[in-house]
Amino acid sequence: MSPLGKRLINTMRLFLIDYENVNSAGLHGIGQAEPDDRFILFYSREANTLSFEIMDEMIGANIMPERVCLEHSGKNALDFQLVTFLGYLIAKEKADTYYIISRDSGFQSAILFCQSYLGVRVHLKPSIKAAIGASPKKAKKKDLPQESAVTLKKAAKAQPVLKKAKKADEKAEKKKGKAASVSLRKKATVIQVQPVSGPVYTVPQEDAVPIDLETVLTLVQPAVNVDTATEILHCLQKSHSKTEFHNALQQHFDNDNVKQYYHCMKPCFVTFVE
Repeated sequence: MSPLGKRLINTMRLFLIDYENVNSAGLHGIGQAEPDDRFILFYSREANTLSFEIMDEMIGANIMPERVCLEHSGKNALDFQLVTFLGYLIAKEKADTYYIISRDSGFQSAILFCQSYLGVRVHLKPSIKAAIGASPKKAKKKDLPQESAVTLKKAAKAQPVLKKAKKADEKAEKKKGKAASVSLRKKATVIQVQPVSGPVYTVPQEDAVPIDLETVLTLVQPAVNVDTATEILHCLQKSHSKTEFHNALQQHFDNDNVKQYYHCMKPCFVTFVE
């Protein structure tokens, strides 16, 4: 007996592919198939090539369709062969649904006959992807009970309001929880973070040392000339955070120099909250 004649138990869906009509495009979506699905590919010697994309999809899903080659050519020969085997499968298999993968509307008469006289579900689809996408797997909104649908609708409307309220609370908490403090010092410094509601700690005045041109010339390595050091100092003095300092450097220097100067000056630019 031919391998195609062997009976499969609990087959979910059966796909009969008119490869002469759809070629590789008809196999798109084969990687999304279920383990119980069965694929039978009808092809001719004039239509016997496969794209690498589809081949990768089949290998990735570990799926290899059964193949039937048209031995005797003639007008609509492959179509007659496919429909004949469809009737055989309907008699022998216990599939939930049968799909003919083709763009040939001539199959519709056979499909209507199967549905009317044999009571089986047969569908005509242009690709496996179209067939699988049309298969009911999850309940859609229109299939939900009316009460559930109303609840989902209310929840969807409430979502933007909840997001806005959450953002407002986070913003208020951020302002309440910390105060921004910026200090310029020589090299190593200790960062102090203080709650707004708590006692304010003032850094002793003698610890704070102003950054001047000489300090910049000392810190920046490799050494730079006075004009470059003046530009760096100007960027530092007009900045209130490390981010502003970095942005200011980008306006005056190229990327490599920005990284160098920022790295050298960062130890004396202490930011508590950006």
